[in-house]
Amino acid sequence: MPIPLLSRRASLATLAGAAACCRPGLAVARSAASRSAALAVAARSPWLCNGVAVTADGGMFLGLPRFAGHIDTPSLARVEADGQLRAFPGGTWNGWKPGEDGRDRFVMVNAVHVFADGSLWVVDQGSVEHDPALPQPKIVRLDARTGAVLKVLRFDATILPDGATMNDLRIHGSTLYVTDSGLGAIIVHDLVSGRTWRRLSKQPLLRKPRDAVQRGTDGRPLADGAGKRPETHSDVIEVDAAGQWLYWCAPTGPIRRIPTRLLRDDTKDDAALAAAIQTVALIPTVGGTAIDSLGNIYLSEGERRRITVLSPRGVRATLVEDDRLVSPDAIFIDSNRRLLVPAAQLENIAANAGGRDSTRAPWLVLSMPLPREVGGILLGDAVDGRTA
Repeated sequence: MPIPLLSRRASLATLAGAAACCRPGLAVARSAASRSAALAVAARSPWLCNGVAVTADGGMFLGLPRFAGHIDTPSLARVEADGQLRAFPGGTWNGWKPGEDGRDRFVMVNAVHVFADGSLWVVDQGSVEHDPALPQPKIVRLDARTGAVLKVLRFDATILPDGATMNDLRIHGSTLYVTDSGLGAIIVHDLVSGRTWRRLSKQPLLRKPRDAVQRGTDGRPLADGAGKRPETHSDVIEVDAAGQWLYWCAPTGPIRRIPTRLLRDDTKDDAALAAAIQTVALIPTVGGTAIDSLGNIYLSEGERRRITVLSPRGVRATLVEDDRLVSPDAIFIDSNRRLLVPAAQLENIAANAGGRDSTRAPWLVLSMPLPREVGGILLGDAVDGRTA
């Protein structure tokens, strides 16, 4: 049964009421399982960490972005058997410095993922704040065992115009989908033919709602020292197990979706695509998501430091709540049904905390085995081909 949808033409009063129902603590059921669930520490990082990915044989990789005040980082690391982190793949890829050419080096890694092919996919936004060097955005596919570079995808200005920022990606079959959180858009790339489309560019439903506010713990609005608030547009992204629906949202929500067949249809223009967008649910501020084989969407909720689950029937329940989940970010479910989530502490970086950075090392990646049920919701297995 599909997730119940909100009408695109819903009245402002209806949306306001729905938003109230979606505030933390009002519409999310809790169960004995959620109250007793325990998160274990899966990894510790001396560098800011906002992403984690795990291969079928247990190789764990961390994404380490260069936000202001966190420039000194290898960008990507593998967690060794003794818990230590090793720069991956090594060599010049991990050695970029401000002002240097970033064409064949990681500059600003914002997403890491493992898909059915077992390799490691990395989204490098290619530039950091106040860096004068030309941006070098790219998607890099790595052999997860050897570190060999298997593919580098670079897009021209027709796909990544000025102001565009690649954020996260998903792959289903031979199609790669990427969110542009700078302007709002979906990038579609066919891995077989090499063709790339920019879809829904700057469409309002791909952008953060005008009056929405990105919030941290207990609802604190995020803003820098001058009071400027984040303006992040289409950000997190998921594709269901059948590859029929693509879901996305800004950190402030709402979650929306569109049939993937339309995104790949050359005969459909952006106006036709926009008319097909469906609004799935209003949500509080999230850092990341995951989707399982039964269509449940997992949400990293920063306002309440918890992971909740939204079922295809529209039921919501708390999976786990933990004070260590400071700005929980990209969720990953491995092939053993273990949920992993980094506590990125992004609400405490200077750009989100009044100009003062109060983050503290180490950054934790927390994990827990998924139960089979929570709050009456049956939970499935990992998608993206990560299970047998």
